[in-house]
Amino acid sequence: MTGTDKIIFGKGVQLIVESGADLEPSYYKVGNDMTTACLATGFTRHKAANNHKLYGELFKNSSAVPISPDLDVYNQVVFPSDNGMDCEEKTPKPCNDTLEPDVTVNLASLTIFCLRVIFIKTVVFNILLTLRLWISQ
Repeated sequence: MTGTDKIIFGKGVQLIVESGADLEPSYYKVGNDMTTACLATGFTRHKAANNHKLYGELFKNSSAVPISPDLDVYNQVVFPSDNGMDCEEKTPKPCNDTLEPDVTVNLASLTIFCLRVIFIKTVVFNILLTLRLWISQ
């Protein structure tokens, strides 16, 4: 045997790994009166924004950017000539305040505050008595 280190059987196998979650893009109109952009965000397929009903061609000419290296979630932005009039603008959901007062935490805070006041009074009383003792000698 002379010569080869490889043995090749056929053309080989191509492995494509896709994530299990298939998220569609959410479209937002962002910007001001002078410059408006259409933002596609939160999608998992790299070319998912290309299916937009009006701006698909613009999305094809730009590239999607991953949100973070660990996630397969992308953002993509285009600057349409019509100031994004047909970009589906989604209104954000209101943020609800879920922080409620806890009776146990409030009682513990009040107890600690009272103990601190008693400690300070004790220290001040001891200092005053010590000073009075020194003065009287």
